Amino acid sequence: MRWLKFIVILLGLLIVCGVALLGYGFFKKSTQPDWKPFAGSERPAPTTTPPIPEYKRKGPPPVFGDIKLDIPPLCHIASIQSERQRLYVSLGPVGICNRIIVIDIADGRILGTISSAP
Repeated sequence: MRWLKFIVILLGLLIVCGVALLGYGFFKKSTQPDWKPFAGSERPAPTTTPPIPEYKRKGPPPVFGDIKLDIPPLCHIASIQSERQRLYVSLGPVGICNRIIVIDIADGRILGTISSAP
């Protein structure tokens, strides 16, 4: 009978410790979203730095210099729209100038050009 009491008390203590650890894990995850319970201290160095999401940025975006757009002499910028991390520059007038240039806002790279087929 003593062994049964010992086993019940031991399992009760294990349940209490498990619930406490689960609560601690929830608390740490809510305060530090990147926290992992079994992450080692070693972190592999990233080969490239991913862009920082807009909601995590603090302060002004980094300066990336001047962007030179190859716009033909008779063309002009008709409109500019931004969505998430992209800037869409529409050129006009209709004809040879009718195209859209897509620019990454984070680092200023020209991602591509969308033009209509003749």
